Amino acid sequence: MIEENKNTYEALTNLNEVISSISCKSDFYEIESEFFNSISSIIPAHATALYLFKSFKQRPYYISGKGVDEDFLSFYEKRGREIDPLKNWIMTKRTPNQSQLLLGLKGWQHHPVYNIVKTASIDFAMQAPIITGNEIIGSINFGREFSEGAFKQNDLLTISIVSHFLGLAILGSFGNSSVAEYNRRFCFTIDNMKQGMIITDNDFRVNYVNRVAKGTIIRHFGSDDPEVEFSNQLKEVSIAKENCNITIANNLKLRSCSLPGSRKKQTIVFIDDNPSPTISNSVSEIFTAREIDVLLLVERGMQNKEIARELNISVNTVKRHLENMFGRFNVNSRTKLISKFYYLNNK
Repeated sequence: MIEENKNTYEALTNLNEVISSISCKSDFYEIESEFFNSISSIIPAHATALYLFKSFKQRPYYISGKGVDEDFLSFYEKRGREIDPLKNWIMTKRTPNQSQLLLGLKGWQHHPVYNIVKTASIDFAMQAPIITGNEIIGSINFGREFSEGAFKQNDLLTISIVSHFLGLAILGSFGNSSVAEYNRRFCFTIDNMKQGMIITDNDFRVNYVNRVAKGTIIRHFGSDDPEVEFSNQLKEVSIAKENCNITIANNLKLRSCSLPGSRKKQTIVFIDDNPSPTISNSVSEIFTAREIDVLLLVERGMQNKEIARELNISVNTVKRHLENMFGRFNVNSRTKLISKFYYLNNK
């Protein structure tokens, strides 16, 4: 356990240094340089590339790489981009992926694009979209040969975090957005990350909770004000912000690092993913199956339109389910409804 904590501490320290180094630059070419110089500390790979896209276009207007030459990048653009399953995935799903996870090792090795990237000694590939707000402005691509080993699930999580901060740094370097617009996009970007994230100040007070984290802390701190309960728990366990230690709060795994560029000495607290709960018999007797479906999606931070799309029902039907549950338990907010749900489920 000590060795595991040490390795995680080193990984988080390196992650903090990378996002700090790219976030403190205001010139795009300095950001690009910092990215290529620092990324190998958290994602070792002999081949790395950065692509920038024009607004809502999939064709890049700027390409740079490290460990790959211009001839290969040109060859890939002509022969590989349109058939690349990873590129198609990240542009449609808007999440990172890697070759053997997407296709399986044999499926990847039999795909036509493998013969193209193999010319640059790429046996394993990984890509992540660069997203600002709701717009994909580019991608970051990685390649490893067999001797370097395959990419892991932790690599996908790490690069997802880095790509979001890289996108925000690039947006700021363009110089065409106000501070208010930058902050809006920052919040929108963090809110739509699949990693649970909470931003706290130097006194452990919660400044911001993204959608994934909201459901998690409601589940673990089922009170009228779960954010305050979470903050109090952080104080009790005295999470060491400056060295990114792992700790456990109310059976919840937390990791942290300082928020790059914050003048208030804020901290990002990462909450590890938690499985959906097992529904007890008592809850099944109170809630209908569809109400439970709606509640679990509310817990994940989804809005009514998103829930309707996910469950293939109308927005009005979602509203009706929520109104029925609000009235049944005499609550007036989603937070209190979810708290009531988990209180009953854990009785």
